[in-house]
Amino acid sequence: MALITDSFHNTARSMARVRGFPDYRYAAVSNPIGSLGAEGIKQRARQALPQVLEILGITDIRGLEER
Repeated sequence: MALITDSFHNTARSMARVRGFPDYRYAAVSNPIGSLGAEGIKQRARQALPQVLEILGITDIRGLEER
């Protein structure tokens, strides 16, 4: 599974298609991330979590703690 910033949607779709995986799913977060501190990265991780869980097929999130 890949995690990208939203600026790279077109690139990610193109690479997946060229490599033979036109339906490849990935999670995307808001750009930029390079200039973020620890709290900003945590916010982006929280943004990505629902996408990641959906891609992995995880529907029961009981017991997952927010950190």
